[in-house]
Amino acid sequence: MRISEVIDKQDQKLLKLEWDILQTSDPEGVPRMAAKGPARYNPQNTARVSKMPNFEKYPTVTSTKPEIKAMVADPKNSLLKLFFYILAWGGIVNRARNPQMLVKRLKDDKPARVALIKTLKEVRSGGLTNEQAFDKFQELRSNKTLQGVGVSYFTKVLYFLRPGKNSFILDQFTAKAMNYLHSKDPNNYPEVRMDNDMPANNLTGKEYQAYNNGVAQVAKDVKKTIGNISPEEAEFLVFGAHGKEFRKAASDYHSSRTDLKKPSDNKFKYIYKAQQKQQAQQQAQATQQRQQSAGSAEQLWNEQ
Repeated sequence: MRISEVIDKQDQKLLKLEWDILQTSDPEGVPRMAAKGPARYNPQNTARVSKMPNFEKYPTVTSTKPEIKAMVADPKNSLLKLFFYILAWGGIVNRARNPQMLVKRLKDDKPARVALIKTLKEVRSGGLTNEQAFDKFQELRSNKTLQGVGVSYFTKVLYFLRPGKNSFILDQFTAKAMNYLHSKDPNNYPEVRMDNDMPANNLTGKEYQAYNNGVAQVAKDVKKTIGNISPEEAEFLVFGAHGKEFRKAASDYHSSRTDLKKPSDNKFKYIYKAQQKQQAQQQAQATQQRQQSAGSAEQLWNEQ
């Protein structure tokens, strides 16, 4: 049974509407976190990065998908430079603490830096399966080499470094979309385990490959409604780049589930206060940090 048979006419219309919008926009020309188009792009994101005193050279979110692909194809760019630019494209700069922690760890801990470069080389070589590549990154996370880089972010690295391998991005939106399709057709679409709103931290390579297979299945199953599209286009389709009705349907289904842990308001209040305190400390130390680590990211990515 296929999506065209198990999803009702209304859902078919939602996917078709999303596809029609994609054809009249420029989804390739905007960052992942600004996928609605230039109107959605928040200039404060770039401003926030430029004000990070110790990482003036960390890339902003202005790189587009074609630009990142061109960088990957250029042998002059080191793996660490590509790594940082991909994370910035994915929006990790929106959480300023993450790149700070990550670059500091990679700068101060040479074994961690060497381990990451080794993994990036293995992933890019094409000698690994998607399952193996995913597990390599999970191993780095378990060793705390990739602080602040979860499944939603490192699958973006897999996507760019493994072109043509059906290594798709797995974030909260594509995970919710896949689970929504699973609710309609559990035989052809896998369920993605979630931690609240995000893909589970302990997902395995086997589960990731099942998700990739599900995305490829979407490309086959919308053929009657949309026509021939690539699996890559199918991933962007279920991502719901423009936040229209299909993303809403997937989000509503996710919210209706009672088997998922719900976030605690008290927990988020605590985190917010802790972040405020940390930001105040960072601001007080800005001058010293600027002198000590200006250009740290750029120095790192020049290392092969």
